[in-house]
This record gives sequence, C-alpha cells and structure tokens, in this order.
Amino acid sequence: MFQIPFSGLSIGHHTFEFHVDDAFFKTFDYDEISDCDIKIETDLEKTERFIKLDFQFNGTYFVPCDRCLEPLQIPVNHDETLIVNFGNENDFESEVWTISSKEHELILDNFIHETLVLLRPFSVMHDIEDCNPNMLAKLQPPTQPSAEQDPRWDALKALKNK
Repeated sequence: MFQIPFSGLSIGHHTFEFHVDDAFFKTFDYDEISDCDIKIETDLEKTERFIKLDFQFNGTYFVPCDRCLEPLQIPVNHDETLIVNFGNENDFESEVWTISSKEHELILDNFIHETLVLLRPFSVMHDIEDCNPNMLAKLQPPTQPSAEQDPRWDALKALKNK
C-alpha cells in the first residue's frame, strides 16, 4: 500500500503523503485500532550513499477503553526518522535498514504499522464519569443482601468486648 519508488528520484529532497485508515489495519488482521484517520507526511532525502526519511504522523484513532470497552480517541502527533543504506542484501530488522542495489522501491507498510501500534498507549481509560455506566455497574462487586441481625449475636459480641 505504502511504496516509494526511489530509483527514478534525483539526488535531493522529495515529499510524499500517505493516509492511513481502517482498511490498512485490516490487512494486518489487527482490530485494536478503529476509526483511524492519520495523515503521514514524508520528506525523503536521497543521497548517493543512503536515503533518509523523516515522517510526521498526525491524526487520531480509537482504541477500546481498558475499563468499559467503549471507544476512546487517541491523538497522534509523532515524528520518526528512518535511514536506509545501500548494500548487498536486504536487512529490515535493525534501526537502519539496508537494501540491495537491485531494489527500486521502498515498501513502508510494516514500518508504518509497527510505528502506529507502538504509539498506542499502554493503558487507556476514559475519565470515570465518561465510562459506560452499564459496564461500570457490572464491574462492581456483588452486594450482600442485608440480613436481619440475630439478637443472640449482639449478646455474644457484647461478651467478647468485655
């Protein structure tokens, strides 16, 4: 989905824009994020030895609240840099990618997916007053029915306290 054909680009800076929506996350079978609307602006700097990509992620997506499971909007405003060196073999596992001189385009799907998933906060909860009251009621411990006090117990308690 997100590809940059760099082989035909001249040395210097080039700008690309991408848009991430729900369909992108469905291709990864990832359903924690919904109603995604993120714009990615990318500045690609091509040199003879490497490619430097500066990404700006801006937008929002929704994740389920950890307490009531209702959707909670998460703002995204993040900058990320990716360096790509030219080499003999492809290596996408380290922080600096290496691509073969035979390659002619960068495929950024996994990079974008990993970045957005890692931007998801570890714990997300509405303010307590914004949580679904029906779910909050289900989370309360069951109340014990108030049984009438047996006066014999009161007499035993009185003996114990003497």
